[in-house]
Amino acid sequence: MRKGLPLLILTIAGMSACVKPKIYKAEVRTRELGEARESVFVKELQDRKAETAKLTETVGALNRTIGNQETMLADLRTELSSRTQQMGESSSKLISEKIALEKELAATKAQLDNRSAIVQKVRNAQNERKLQLDNLKNNLTKVFEKSEGVAIAMEGETVVVNFNDKYLFDLAGINVNANGKSLLSNLAGYLSNHPDIDVDIVAFTDNALPKDNKILKDTWEWSLLRATTLVRLLIRDYNINANQMTPVGKGEFYPITSNETPEGRQKNRRTLIVFRPELQKIPTAE
Repeated sequence: MRKGLPLLILTIAGMSACVKPKIYKAEVRTRELGEARESVFVKELQDRKAETAKLTETVGALNRTIGNQETMLADLRTELSSRTQQMGESSSKLISEKIALEKELAATKAQLDNRSAIVQKVRNAQNERKLQLDNLKNNLTKVFEKSEGVAIAMEGETVVVNFNDKYLFDLAGINVNANGKSLLSNLAGYLSNHPDIDVDIVAFTDNALPKDNKILKDTWEWSLLRATTLVRLLIRDYNINANQMTPVGKGEFYPITSNETPEGRQKNRRTLIVFRPELQKIPTAE
């Protein structure tokens, strides 16, 4: 091999000596361009590798973010499902409460309507009772419109005819005088035409018994004698039903003024005819 080496060198040298300079330069240029392109490719490859590494890192971060978001989304779905169930339960509860309240409201309304109807019936009855009393007072006013010593008033659920004593009894306060009999005649005419009306004949006295009277023990007895005298006259002379009248003696114990003067004692001696008509009944709650 050592013997052939000088020959190879000489051959190469001869060949080199045979290559033209222009071709040689072209080959060198081509080689340099190839090396430059290779360098660009290597640089580009390195950049792509670096970019790929960054992208891989970014993808990993995105995957972790997506994983977290998927976990959050699952939690949100679970919470949404729970709240939806709670809302459904709350909605059912609200509907049940609404139905219960509507039933209670309907029952309350029915009760109020019933009470309103009763109140209206009571008002109607009260108005009818007042109308009855007004009519009774007006009728009695007409009966005694020409009579002296008579006062008529409505008291509660009664109509009261007040007879002044001097127009009804004599001076002794026991026997009915002539004017008193006229008053009783008017009274009897009304009672006979209205047998459904009951009356109390209430007699009052002063505190001094009639002079020269040895029978009366006290003013109770005196006032009751005055009341029963009127009842007996109405029964005997005018045929008024005894069950329609009730005599009441109040004595001296309800004075309207002082008994210190004759005028005061005369005012305290008085007789009331209390008319008690059968009024329409007030309805009660059922």
